[in-house]
Amino acid sequence: MTGAGGSGSDLLVVLDGLAEPPARETTLATARTPFLDALVRLGHLCQIDPQDGAGAGEISSERGIARLLGLSAEETRHLSRAGLLSLLSAANDFSGWVYLGTPVCFGPDGALLRYVSRQEDEEAFWTAVLSRATGGEPFRFLPVLGRGGGIDRMVVACPGRAGTTGTPPRQGLDVFGNASFPEFSQWIGRAFPGGFNPTGDPGREINGVWLWGGGPAPEGSFREEGREDRLVVGATSLVKALGLRTGFRPASLLRATGDTDTDLSEKMARVEEGLRGSCSRILLHLEGADMASHRQDPEEKRVFLERVDREVFSRLLQWFGEGRLTSLSVTSDHQSSPVTGNHEAGPVPALFLSRRRPRREVFPSGRMTEWEVRNYPVVCLEKWLQWPSAPPGEDGAGYPGKDLCLAL
Repeated sequence: MTGAGGSGSDLLVVLDGLAEPPARETTLATARTPFLDALVRLGHLCQIDPQDGAGAGEISSERGIARLLGLSAEETRHLSRAGLLSLLSAANDFSGWVYLGTPVCFGPDGALLRYVSRQEDEEAFWTAVLSRATGGEPFRFLPVLGRGGGIDRMVVACPGRAGTTGTPPRQGLDVFGNASFPEFSQWIGRAFPGGFNPTGDPGREINGVWLWGGGPAPEGSFREEGREDRLVVGATSLVKALGLRTGFRPASLLRATGDTDTDLSEKMARVEEGLRGSCSRILLHLEGADMASHRQDPEEKRVFLERVDREVFSRLLQWFGEGRLTSLSVTSDHQSSPVTGNHEAGPVPALFLSRRRPRREVFPSGRMTEWEVRNYPVVCLEKWLQWPSAPPGEDGAGYPGKDLCLAL
């Protein structure tokens, strides 16, 4: 997404995991979103596929967000979640292969019953792990720190080049989806022979670690300096790492989180600072919808979206009307079902507004829901990313369909 020049910025809003498999009563359909609806009436709706047609087991936020930030499909094939997050580790003298560790609970048959989605549980577990580590293990712990200096995520560095990646945790997967590193699994078993439970609630028991997102430890050249005219506003470690990878400087956030309890006013304050600072490109990332989906809580997801509408989309509607935004793009990086708790394959709704090209009445103005856009064109992602500089209608990328293509 390139700057269109003049006053204002190109703002991309990614509501992580907001989209769901098309149905009449998705979160987008049941939530009351009058400000988003007003933006839709000013813009262009379509569908895009930031996952490039990936199957359900291959879908990831790093692929989707990286594509939305402009990396090619080929470049995203070589990204690993652990490699990206290791960019945020204070250590810089490690090599070999890195994995992301997610605390989980396995059933008696080895199937994955659930994985931790509460930040406080993950931090408590990894704090206990580090208290048991001696430093003499055949692997290294690379904690990624979050708000307040607490442990946000854990990267595990292994010697050599393991060559395996591990499947992202997904309810019902068997143990073979877990990356194989026996020394680590055995160490965890000895460190917590009776499992770990931060609260005593049986539904929050942790009895293992799922290793996934594996890849080679990044070289120094992997990190790019953030440009002053590119700003990423997001509380999750992954988004900050992707910002570093694509040349965005991360905004400083003290109260915002990567969940439904995030401080939206703080995020909007950072976006407004970027507008005042003449940033040409700004990414605003909101994670809460995806976390509510993973907890299989559709009501929490709906309430979060309605809060986003009041606190975020109301401001964006005002800023767009005042000319402070040259363009506004709103979408999701992947589908995430609050029914299954898993990521799902398929395209997602996408909204685009431009002051350079007002909305044309080609399709009737509806709501931005999966069901209402199911027959809209699936626009090539590269084409959609060009719309801030060449809005629909200027380059044949409008709605007649002849120049649109399905995302591969």
